[in-house]
Amino acid sequence: MEKLDLISVVTVTLNSDKTILDTLRSVAEQEDIVVEHIIKDGGSSDTTLSLASSQPGSVRILEQTDNGIYDAMNQGFRAAKGDIICFLNSDDYFIDARVLKDVLNAFRDSEAEIVYGDLEIIGNHGDVIRSWRSGEIIKGKLRGQQLPHPSFFVRRSIIEKLDRPFDDSYRIAADFKQQLLLINKLGSTTHYLQRPLVRMRHGGESSQSMSAVMDGWKECMRAYREVTGKSGFVFVISKVARKLRQMHLFNR
Repeated sequence: MEKLDLISVVTVTLNSDKTILDTLRSVAEQEDIVVEHIIKDGGSSDTTLSLASSQPGSVRILEQTDNGIYDAMNQGFRAAKGDIICFLNSDDYFIDARVLKDVLNAFRDSEAEIVYGDLEIIGNHGDVIRSWRSGEIIKGKLRGQQLPHPSFFVRRSIIEKLDRPFDDSYRIAADFKQQLLLINKLGSTTHYLQRPLVRMRHGGESSQSMSAVMDGWKECMRAYREVTGKSGFVFVISKVARKLRQMHLFNR
């Protein structure tokens, strides 16, 4: 396997000054690791850029117009130099200072091509309201599951096999399509790091309304159909059932 020296964390921002400091600090505070933090900004008019530029550590700011969040993520990936890539949202943050060291050790020890973990969802006051348990991938295929993309780490050499990291014709589910391509189609090897890696604020593009939820399901079915040639109906029903089960079991 290739040498692993640098982790690139890509964060897309647009008027994110209310939350970006937590994100920046959580990356800067990572211990015993070489990390670059790419801030891909789509034209913020608030103090996002000044906050990012004032932080210590290896922060690189990329100011460039884009056609939406997934196009912005693709731009951030192209600017990244790391051997391992992850995409951390501008309102998410690493749960502690050992996350990236644990991820790197997992890559080295397991020789996996993808390392992923769990995620905690927090409310307006910073309290944990739900935990997302990713679970093991059975027989090398995603089966009614989607991994939380902020706690999803992939070797550059693997993601470069895709035409682009994210299909920006999608509005909500391009991260799901990426996982189907990497795991179900390309057969990338995975390692489940069984602990929370990221805290995510409640909300997001795919969870704002029932209409958005329905659109997300439709996009997931489209992604499954495009990658596998199958309808995706059973997969999405299983995915919804799994999410509801997690909400019941791990709701705080």
